Amino acid sequence: MAGRLKFMDLSVDIKTLVVEHGPILITRPTDMKNVALVCKQLHEITARQLYNEVTLDVGSANDTKLAAFLNPKNIGLQYIRKLDLYLADVPDKCNQQQQANFAIRMILELLPENILERFCWHPWSAFSGDNLVLLYKKQKQMKWLEAISLDKVILEDVQKIPDFDNVFDHVRKIGLYPDGRDVLEYCNLLIRKVKKLDKITLHAAFDEHNDPIPDRELNDSSTGPGLITNTMFSHMQPFSKCTPIALKEITLQKIKLRYAAETYCKIIDFRTIKSIRIFACKGADSLFAELSKSTKLPEKLETLEFKHDDNSENDALNALDGFMCLVTGIKVLTIDITYAKEMPAAAGVSRHGKTLKQLNLHASTSLDDEAELVYDYGSFSQICKDCPLLEQVSMAFPQASVIKTGNSSFVNFGNCLGDLPELVTLNITTWPNNNPSSTKLPRKIYEHLLQNMAQQGFERASAQAAEQKRTSKLGVIAWGASDKVYDREDSQNQIIFVKGRQVDPLGNEKATAVQIGWCLRKYVDAGPMSDILDFSLSRSCKPPCRTSPDSDDSD
Repeated sequence: MAGRLKFMDLSVDIKTLVVEHGPILITRPTDMKNVALVCKQLHEITARQLYNEVTLDVGSANDTKLAAFLNPKNIGLQYIRKLDLYLADVPDKCNQQQQANFAIRMILELLPENILERFCWHPWSAFSGDNLVLLYKKQKQMKWLEAISLDKVILEDVQKIPDFDNVFDHVRKIGLYPDGRDVLEYCNLLIRKVKKLDKITLHAAFDEHNDPIPDRELNDSSTGPGLITNTMFSHMQPFSKCTPIALKEITLQKIKLRYAAETYCKIIDFRTIKSIRIFACKGADSLFAELSKSTKLPEKLETLEFKHDDNSENDALNALDGFMCLVTGIKVLTIDITYAKEMPAAAGVSRHGKTLKQLNLHASTSLDDEAELVYDYGSFSQICKDCPLLEQVSMAFPQASVIKTGNSSFVNFGNCLGDLPELVTLNITTWPNNNPSSTKLPRKIYEHLLQNMAQQGFERASAQAAEQKRTSKLGVIAWGASDKVYDREDSQNQIIFVKGRQVDPLGNEKATAVQIGWCLRKYVDAGPMSDILDFSLSRSCKPPCRTSPDSDDSD
């Protein structure tokens, strides 16, 4: 009989599939690195995964290490597909931008040609125009392009690149970040040249420019289009007769939509849209009102993310509730409304109960610490019963105490979660207090008591699952909301616990709550199912505890 096959006896293709599906078996980059050290063949296989997404800080003393990274003998270079660059956080920023530009030029010169699919410069500082031209010359397989602020006008230089049109052959997604007239012109170039667009991200940053353009000139008015739409989509005028762009995803941020909603509905065919993200757009209720019309209603909307500061009449919330009751099939729903008088209608959420998998729902009367609104028990219970497919939930819970046990309203909300058999991640954004104590607890003690509440949550979920003859999937319980967007470090405004295992002296095993950092939780078993924790909410406050012995301990 043939002997049993060992892992190293498998074909290269099968071993590659095992490594590519590493999140199931290999959960940490350090584990992937150890696999790469096993043998030459596994080193070549794992290099594809380790180098697929590369993030670098430039503009510091560590730039000297780039020489080793860019060495032609590094076999991983050819597998880089996504390159994210950050400006390093250093005490002395004198000439840092020039040093960063030099480091970026060295990277672009030494990278193999036509390997990148995405290149991102994250800081809101001007990027080197010469480096951007070099990027387009050497990387013509890009799937994502950006129009960002540059240190010089490069429109003519870019269009002189040999085989310039080939730069856009593979592009499907573009990010538009206008903050001046020059960037608007460059946005128009990208929109004109990309033949097949699937996604547009439009984030205006004119308020951050040294010489801002007046709002009356910049935005659409009741009399006609403004500078933004007139410039970026000038090739589509007149808008009443243009062929709208059939997108799958659109993100609008800091765009005033009061008079522009109808224009955007002429430019973009929202019926084909699967993902809509609207952040900090004044007059967003006008867009929802337009999209609620039968001729413009999205037919297969799967993702809706909405972050907004509402007015005193709650026009945006009312328009959103109406829109939610018209569309069907949403899988990911994020609503973050400030200055609201009530929570979004539960009926609009329940309408998507057969498809909804991720629910991130928040409303607050202001940005104060104690301002977040909470659903009444009946509405929350109905949402849990109507949406059994939910895997991730982020919501405010009734007030509770880390000292007193048996917080009835809080426990009742927890019991409702028993109707969610697929729930993996629970994020409670309201911090428990330490009443009846009149002074704040030290942070370490507060975290220990919070760990006890997370432990009770895991045990309650396991008991509920046992009653229904199933296994609990709840693996992450977090409190607070992250205030991190680009920074790759743990937030002090969020405390996360994952479900671990402990064994007593008799060998009996039970679940236990283990505190973990925001970054590290991505590499635990529930990591891929906890991306709801990455969304930065408008309201993010510190836990009600003392951070140091010298801090004020009064409430």
